[in-house]
Amino acid sequence: MKPPNQIGRRGLLGSALAMAVTGTMASCKLGTAPGRGNPAIPKPVAYLRTSWSIDAFARCSYSYLAPSSLGARARPVLAAPVQDRLFFAGEATSSEAPSTAHGALESGRRAARQVIDAAGEGEHIVIIGSGFAGLGCARTLVDENYQVTVLEGRNRVGGRIWTQHIAGVPAEMGASWIHGSSGNVMTRVLKETGDPSYTFDYDNSTGEDERATRELARYEKKLDQVDDPNEATVASVMPRNPSVALRTALNINYPLEYAAEPSQLSVEATFEGRDLKGPDLLLPRGYDRLLAHVRGDIPVRTGHVVTGIRYGSDGATVTLRDGNTVQADRAVVTVPIGVLKAATIDFEPALPDAKQEAVKALGAGLLDKLWLEFPEPFWDIDVDVIEWFDPTNPELWSWWVNGYKAFGKPVLLGLNGGDQAHDLARASDDEVVDSGMRALQRMHS
Repeated sequence: MKPPNQIGRRGLLGSALAMAVTGTMASCKLGTAPGRGNPAIPKPVAYLRTSWSIDAFARCSYSYLAPSSLGARARPVLAAPVQDRLFFAGEATSSEAPSTAHGALESGRRAARQVIDAAGEGEHIVIIGSGFAGLGCARTLVDENYQVTVLEGRNRVGGRIWTQHIAGVPAEMGASWIHGSSGNVMTRVLKETGDPSYTFDYDNSTGEDERATRELARYEKKLDQVDDPNEATVASVMPRNPSVALRTALNINYPLEYAAEPSQLSVEATFEGRDLKGPDLLLPRGYDRLLAHVRGDIPVRTGHVVTGIRYGSDGATVTLRDGNTVQADRAVVTVPIGVLKAATIDFEPALPDAKQEAVKALGAGLLDKLWLEFPEPFWDIDVDVIEWFDPTNPELWSWWVNGYKAFGKPVLLGLNGGDQAHDLARASDDEVVDSGMRALQRMHS
């Protein structure tokens, strides 16, 4: 794996087109930092950025519940096997922990149990996708003596678990946190690896507008009073013209949490899933090490792009982009909801109507990241979170993680979700870095 871009270097994965084919956009070249603002703020020496919506094998960061008559039932409907030949896993199928890495792992193990209940001894199972869902499923099946073939479209293993490095520390391009570490299956994997963790304190922040937070809380009380939480949106209980401060609070609590705007998010989305207990953890040695631990010695066929799946009483046949096929007794599909919505895999016969409705009822959310390395920190090094809002665009670059506190290196991580992430998705690296730098300049001027 190549290092992050340095000044004067070209991109990690080549052109933007190549990135769209092989994985999430990482970086092309470092733009010139703005000349205005506080001259004491140095230019970044390296950066990494993501653009998950243009990744052909993701097309989103993670799922969310959009308004629909199905509501939270969309997830178990999506998870249900079809003819006991076609099985589904991934965070979008998790009712207990949607939109999380541990939800993906749990879903893969659940799908494996469904396969075991339906399959004969020693059958051949093909699994599409090598994230936590796919590898969790594969590990369980291999341990039960099933033949397993794992296919991955990218030229790397991991899906939306993608650990790169900047300033010598892990830069998570996809999942970053173990959310709710108490009793969490991912925490058990972490303990098995023996790796350290960093307890992240969201309350240890600077720049938070407590008045806006209190104002948002007053409106959020109305969520419990909505007549039809499946069909109603979060925006329906909010003022039509929120103040600048309230817009910032809304952005932090919804696009940066659910990867979707309040107008796109059903009220039911705020209630689904089990309660998370225990602090959130960052992984100073990288999420990819946990994935490798789950995988063990299971081989993965990378660069195998699936374009079709035919299934029936005689088994499952997976067609690849190069025209080759893989024959198996059953298939497990773990691709992200964005890929299912894009219909880039042709199912024969077509998926049942109920499952197609479930795919429609789940949104493809977007949360993108910008990692910046500096010669030295110029920000408050004792906080975990830096909040800020631009009065002219309060949803842009409003939330940053202090990498110095977590990793001991002069690194900042800026996040954008929902509309802001979509607006920047196809912007050049120069434009994204310059945009982030303008925010940092203004917040420290």
